[in-house]
Order: sequence, then C-alpha cells, then structure tokens
Amino acid sequence: MAQEKTSTGANAISTEAMLQRFLLISRAVAGQLDFQSLIQKVSEEVGYFLPHDHIDVCILTGEGDMHVAYEARLHTGWGDAPEPVPISVSPIRSILRGEEDFILTADAQLDERFHFDGAFSDPIFDARLRSRLHVPLQVEGKVIGALSYSCHARDIYEDSHVTIAQYVADLLSSYIHALNQGERARKAAIRQAEIHAHAEGLRAGALRLTEALELERQRIGMDLHDQTLADLTRLSHELRRLRQAPKIPGETLTTLTDRLEGCLQELRSIIEDARPSVLKLFGFEQGIEALLERAVASQARPISVEFADETDGAGNALQETHQIALFRIAQEAVNNAIKHADASRIRVVLSQSERLLSLAISDDGCGLTGDDGDHLGGIENMRTRATLISAQFEIEPCADLSGTRVRVSLPLGDPPTFPLPEQNQTNAYLDS
Repeated sequence: MAQEKTSTGANAISTEAMLQRFLLISRAVAGQLDFQSLIQKVSEEVGYFLPHDHIDVCILTGEGDMHVAYEARLHTGWGDAPEPVPISVSPIRSILRGEEDFILTADAQLDERFHFDGAFSDPIFDARLRSRLHVPLQVEGKVIGALSYSCHARDIYEDSHVTIAQYVADLLSSYIHALNQGERARKAAIRQAEIHAHAEGLRAGALRLTEALELERQRIGMDLHDQTLADLTRLSHELRRLRQAPKIPGETLTTLTDRLEGCLQELRSIIEDARPSVLKLFGFEQGIEALLERAVASQARPISVEFADETDGAGNALQETHQIALFRIAQEAVNNAIKHADASRIRVVLSQSERLLSLAISDDGCGLTGDDGDHLGGIENMRTRATLISAQFEIEPCADLSGTRVRVSLPLGDPPTFPLPEQNQTNAYLDS
C-alpha cells in the first residue's frame, strides 16, 4: 500500500516516518531533567526533517516580561546571557507576546523585524544566521516561550516547515512547562530553606550571644565586687578613720588620691568594655586604632600593630549598630590573636569594593586550634555578630603573615539588616 507523503521542500518524508520521528523525540526528551539536555536531544532528532545550524528554546520567566534561552549546536549571546533578558528587546517579541503565530524570514540580516532600537539582535548578526523560523510554545492557549531554528544559508525554510515546527513545539510544550514549573518550585524551595536556615541561625546565634552576655555580666559584676567595690570599701574605712585624726599628713592624702584615681580608671575600663564610647567621640577608624593600642599596652612581650584604612573614611559613615558590631568583632579577633595565638604582629585593614565594606584582621600567630573552648566560643560570637548585621564572616589561614585572618564583609546597599538590641552592645567575647 502506498504511503502518504508530506512535502518538506527539498525532501519528501512519509507520514509514517514523520510519526516515528515524533515518537523518538517524545522518548528522547521524556527523561531529560533540564532545559539544556532537552534542547540538545531535540536538535539531534529534528535535523531529519528540519535543517538547522542553530536551535534554541526561550522560556518566559517571572511575570512573563523576561525570558531565558537554551541553545544547541551553535552557542550565541542568547544562551550566554547571565540574567533573564526583557522580552521588549527580543527580536521575536511578537511571538512571545502572542501577537504572531510564527516568524519566517529568508534573511534575518536584512529583515526589518530584527532591526529596532535596543534590539538584542547581536547574536543573530555575530553568528551570521540568516534563515530563521520561530514558532510559539503554548500551554492551554497561553504562550510560555518559543522554539527557533536558524541556518547560515539564505532562504532555507518554507511554509511546510512552519507546520512541522509547530508540531514539534506542541509536542515539547508540556515537557517544557513541567520542567519550568519544577525549576520554579525548586528555586522556591531553596529560597524557603535559606530563609528558614537564616532564621534558625539567627535564633541559635542570638541564644549563644545571650548566654555569652550573661557570662559577661557575671564577669563584670565579679570585677566590680572583687576589685573596684573592695577598693572603694577600703577607702571608705580609711576616710572614716582619718576623720578622727586631729591632723592628716599630706602623704596620706596623696596615697588616698592615687588609690581613688585607680578606682576611677578601673571603672572607666569597665564602662568602655561595656559600650565603646570612643566610637562616638572619635569615629570608627580612630576607635580601631585605640583598640589596638590598648590591646598591646599591657602585654609584656612586644607586639607590632598596624591599621590601614583604604576607604577614605567609609567606616565613619556606617550606622552606629554596624560600627559597634564591627568594632566588637575586631576586638574579639585581636584579643584571640594575643591571648590564644601568641601573635607578635597584628594588621587590621578596612577596604571597600563596589558596594561591599570589608574589615580584615590578620596575625602571625600559631593559627586555629580545635581544643580551645574559649577561642571557639569567641569565633561563634563573631560569626553571630556578623549574621545580625547581614554581613559575611570568614576565618582562614593568612598566607602573607602565616597566621590567621578574620574577614567581615558588610553590604552597603539595601539588603535587610538585623539591628543589635541594646544589651548586645555589651562586650560579649567569652575569652576575656
């Protein structure tokens, strides 16, 4: 029995052969889990009846005003675009908007439809694509994208190719729609998981920081009770005794004055630890310099410190919450370098790149050790403080100083921040 023929221009393909080829396409794409693999399989199968040097599928994203493209055989700027492209600049925007049933051109290089202000047509011209055929991908009457074929030669496609191309598009639309929905669901699940993990991290971090704050309050209370309050009590007893003396020697008053000055200095140190007033008085940069000077002043061994501001004062422009958080992280890192890493050199660098402010504290100490509970607790406090201001926290070996580098990177744009409560401004490092 004679087989029915379907005209395809240069070749005549039997209906049975066409159906077999469509079945092969269906089987080939059914197991594909991503757009790139799918369009590659389509390219391998449709070449039998639709010649092409380039094939791509573009998918509408978001609210339908953007699209992405996946290509096979020849790769161009469509598939290489790092972000979705507005359909307003697409050379096939009339297809994506449902305004035309297909686009067929003998030479896109000369076709006015591919030349308009702002058109993203460079991939066509750069790849020297001339013959082009575009048909829509539709699900339930709604355009979800387009399937496109291109050849370098002119005048390859004709009306019969349009019908076949639409058959292929109709066959693929359900697969592509399912993949698109699955990809959206996957991204939504990832975003939800990230939000949940971030919230859980904040909750756990805030709990650890609260515990650390309670320990710090207890330490401050013991310092006040055991040292400052005891000194003031002894001074009070001494003054009561002197009230009964007929004459008070000058050297006795000098001694009492010195002891009182010592108590006041101790109180100033405790208050400064609780809230770094140096930031308000002198700014962030000078506050870091004062921190370094104080940290090494009481050390028996010589320690070299260096601070470099490469931002032209950007730290002073930060909101107070961010300044305090970065100051406390620097304080923790410097104290760890001195007390735990036995560092002899500490360098602090404030830098800025695009919309990111980075604070790096490097030392030449012995590096991280896994058996130091106080040290690890301090690291977790630094990490939590960074999280609470939406900053990235990193701690790694420092190649140039052969020690450790702590780096905090703070976005300077509009991402959400998590203000530190008033009590979090208390010095909370565990290994004080």
